[in-house]
Amino acid sequence: MRLLIVGTLGGQITEAVKIAAGNGASALHADCIDAAVAMLRSGRSADLLMVDIAIDIRGLVLRLDAERIQVPIVACGTLNDAPAAIAATDAGAREYIPLPPDPEMIAAIVTAVADDAFVYRHRAMTNLIVGRTVADVERDLILETLKHCLGNRTHAANILGISIRTLRNKLTMYAAGGVQVPPPNNGEVRGAA
Repeated sequence: MRLLIVGTLGGQITEAVKIAAGNGASALHADCIDAAVAMLRSGRSADLLMVDIAIDIRGLVLRLDAERIQVPIVACGTLNDAPAAIAATDAGAREYIPLPPDPEMIAAIVTAVADDAFVYRHRAMTNLIVGRTVADVERDLILETLKHCLGNRTHAANILGISIRTLRNKLTMYAAGGVQVPPPNNGEVRGAA
């Protein structure tokens, strides 16, 4: 996947794009809307635009429409700014992705997004959950996370972003329903055999 990153992200993006390109990512960088449109017009195509939240996304969408350039836009930023994220999606971005304020971590994300295998894995994961109930997907996510944490409830709760109490209540409910629940750090398996 070819990425065009528009903006500076507070000076973080130039270094991040260099690192990502060094890792084999197909990523270009433009500081502003004019430079991005000029790149796209000159034949440097992109499959996705990652746009700094500080850029006028509505203005970019209008410019792309005027040039008849159809490329999906994802807004991104290094701050967790909910109002700006909402404004970006209202202006035409498909979604908002918060990025860590570190060039090396941003480069890792850019590399992963630019990796076509990542896109195929994402599609495969989407196909695995489409058609299933939210409760089933949640149960499988909790149980797989718990397995990943070798039964450590506290660590699993932190990864999942839920309280330990919520995790324990869900595990008790799963076990009562006959689902095999990974033991807490070398304990006995509860639920179905």
